[in-house]
Formats: sequence, structure tokens, C-alpha cells
Amino acid sequence: MSNSKASQSSSLKSFQEQYKLRPTAAGIKKAVSPIQQPSNFHLFVKAGLPFLLFSVGASLVLKSAVEGKNIERDKSKGLVSKSERQARLDSEKDEMMEKLNKKWKKQDLDNTKRIERPEEILERRKKEREERNRWHRRAWRWITFQQ
Repeated sequence: MSNSKASQSSSLKSFQEQYKLRPTAAGIKKAVSPIQQPSNFHLFVKAGLPFLLFSVGASLVLKSAVEGKNIERDKSKGLVSKSERQARLDSEKDEMMEKLNKKWKKQDLDNTKRIERPEEILERRKKEREERNRWHRRAWRWITFQQ
């Protein structure tokens, strides 16, 4: 057991020696020439421009891929393209508008007319019934000799 303890302690010491803190270049003060910082334009050209090109290129590639996929799907389903469908919808709209315009020309759209009240409507209908039934009364009087 003592032999194993001795080997463990020696391996521990060798491990500590290996990873011992040593003075680095930052710790030793040397006369270092100042490093010139790159300009903003240089940073943009090295980092920003490739990033922008990658982003724009990726969006264009994705857009064309999605459009191609949609076109292929529409062709396989036999759907009509947007331009043909739009042309058909425009022609249907024109036909409907022509029909509506014809109906509007026939109708009198004068909103200054007075709306009849319900009792006036009933009175008018009563007069119309009497007008229709007038010949019946005359015929009955003639048949019964009542003048």
C-alpha cells in the first residue's frame, strides 16, 4: 500500500509541475511596437461584405426554389396560372358589371320619394280591390234588377 501511495504522490507532483503557472508574455514587459488597428472599411470588406452577399444570395436561392416548387405542384395538379385566372376573373367582373348597369338604368333610384306608411298601403289595396270588384256589383245589380 505504501508503494501505491508513493506512486500516486509522485504522479500528482509531476502533474502539478506540468501545469504550473509560468510567467507569460503579458506578464513580462517588453517593448512592443503598437499594432495598427484595421480601418472600418477594411473590417467591412473582410467580414461584413461576405455576410451581406451570403444573406442576399441565400434569400434569392430560396425564393427561386420555392417558386419552382409551387410551379411544379400547380402543373402536376393541373391548376391554372395566376395570370390566366386573373384574366378570367376580370372578364367575369366586367360581365357582372354590365348586367348590374343594365338593371340600374331600368330602375328608378330617386331617393326623394316619400315612403308609404302601412295604413296608406292598406288603404290603397282596399281601393284596388273595390275597383276590381266594381263590375261584380254592377253585374249583380243588373241581374237582380236593383238599378
